[in-house]
Amino acid sequence: MSSPFRHVFFVTDLEGAAGVTDWSQTREGGPAQDAARALLTAEINAVVAGLLGRAAAEGVALEISVWDGHGTGGTRFDALDPRVTKFRHDDPRGFGGVLEAVRAAAVPADALGFIGQHAMEGTGGNLAHTYSSTRVKMHRLNGVPIGEFGTRALHAFALGMPTVFFSGDDVACREATAMVPGLVEVAVKRSTGVTTAECLPHEESCRALETAAARILDLTPDDPALVPRGLPEPPYCYEQLRHRKWGIVPRPTRIARGDDLAQVLRSV
Repeated sequence: MSSPFRHVFFVTDLEGAAGVTDWSQTREGGPAQDAARALLTAEINAVVAGLLGRAAAEGVALEISVWDGHGTGGTRFDALDPRVTKFRHDDPRGFGGVLEAVRAAAVPADALGFIGQHAMEGTGGNLAHTYSSTRVKMHRLNGVPIGEFGTRALHAFALGMPTVFFSGDDVACREATAMVPGLVEVAVKRSTGVTTAECLPHEESCRALETAAARILDLTPDDPALVPRGLPEPPYCYEQLRHRKWGIVPRPTRIARGDDLAQVLRSV
């Protein structure tokens, strides 16, 4: 067979991995965060193994890139599968710049995936937040709240890249499939509160991710189920609303407007 995709670009975050349920594992360095990073890195490697394993079995060439999207770093780069192209969490280009870089690679990235992603602020998901868990109340696109998944999935789609994979808790998975119903999703935990969740055992989560990742090659770029639902019409208005501390009414602090969706989403 010929692969429907040639290069999958994965965005990773720490809060959506099985076994990571509390802010103490994600915000500050130390043994708790080190252990959380090891859990996420193993989940990433499981996805890579499942996807590249099937590609090799079917004789197709496939590139994989991984960007650590967690603010303080969520992966152990020394333990990450050496077959992937790695982009660090502190890459000064941010998501938009790294996305442009993989799009301009020798084999251009043509699909987007998420590993360990959390739900957006206010949804009841485990460790749910939008970009900053302490400073940002919400982001809105044309007046509708949108999280990190939605912003990045729409940004990539505007550049011709469908979103094909998602893993996180059950709330985050529902958020993802509500926008892109055709993607492959894996719920590795069930949220029971902002700082509590029922998680799959680590080995089980990795097996589930490895098995599911192989199904990416069953998708096709022109599948209508990969077209984001509720895609707004231009002109676009993207707002970031912050509060100085919990309890203060949020106010718009950054606003971008325009007719180019990718440019608008990149600018905030």
